[in-house]
Amino acid sequence: MPLRKLLAYAAIYVLWGGSFLAIREIVAGAHAVPPFFAAGFRFTLAGFTLLLWSRLTGPLSLTLRQFLSAAALGLIMFACNYASLFWVETRVASGIAAVVSAMIPVWICAGEIFFLRTLRATALSLGGIALGFAGVALLSLRSSTNPAHTSAFAVLVMIAGTLSWSTGTLWSRRLVLPTPHRANAGFQMFTGGIYLFILSLAAGEFGRIPPLSVLLSPRVLVSMAYLIVAASIVAYTAYVWLIAHDSPTRVASYAYVNPVFALILGAALAGERLAPLQIAGAALVLAGVVATLMGKQKAAAPSPQPQRSSLTAPAAGRKSLEFRD
Repeated sequence: MPLRKLLAYAAIYVLWGGSFLAIREIVAGAHAVPPFFAAGFRFTLAGFTLLLWSRLTGPLSLTLRQFLSAAALGLIMFACNYASLFWVETRVASGIAAVVSAMIPVWICAGEIFFLRTLRATALSLGGIALGFAGVALLSLRSSTNPAHTSAFAVLVMIAGTLSWSTGTLWSRRLVLPTPHRANAGFQMFTGGIYLFILSLAAGEFGRIPPLSVLLSPRVLVSMAYLIVAASIVAYTAYVWLIAHDSPTRVASYAYVNPVFALILGAALAGERLAPLQIAGAALVLAGVVATLMGKQKAAAPSPQPQRSSLTAPAAGRKSLEFRD
């Protein structure tokens, strides 16, 4: 494998996998930063940086339709998903959050099979969806040997967030979005960050922001810099490049590599220990993601009807990018 491609895979595997522990370092603990405020700060700054980068490297034009589409996805994908993720990580181990987040490609596959009809159901893909459900169910059970690391309500909130991200991903294929991809991601992140700040204000978090000495502590500064630079900009750029230069199925392997790396980091650096029931649930989720990605098959294209040649064909589905942590 060429060095550039190897480095790109290392970026999406390692940098995205490490983002879950970085989030928990910011929002958990005695002097934690409020979760919605932290998420809003991350994506407002990351989105602004991407927009500035796009503007400095080429023309940046935006129609009203493109802006409204990006703003809608910013609400559904970034505000809803990351509000749930940052809040959940105040209550749940980072490894568990990473495993539940890995369900996103499973939900997307289910949507493509049952709603969009762009994929054909196979035994492997349906089995993967079932395994994912079973794994999440196990993760939501409170373990008598390790009750602190799981919460059924928190897992349900996390599932709602992953469903919002998956819905936005599927919907994005029908929208007219800004170009280039950096600008598209930038607008979505920036508007998502603004929504998160509004949510933070409504939740009364501005009155609970810790003192400047906490915000400027090495733990918070390093973790936030990691989320903005490494996870939101560097890893995203590597992902976009890989989508253009390698098989989408191979690129999608990040979905089951990230949780493994997150579990290892959580155990090694934060002392997170999973109970046997949680380990079994995580294994089922990861097996479900692998099976779902391997079992995806495109639905058969409809037969051409030459007698209706005067009608214009429907627009081709737009390939979407799935931004991650």
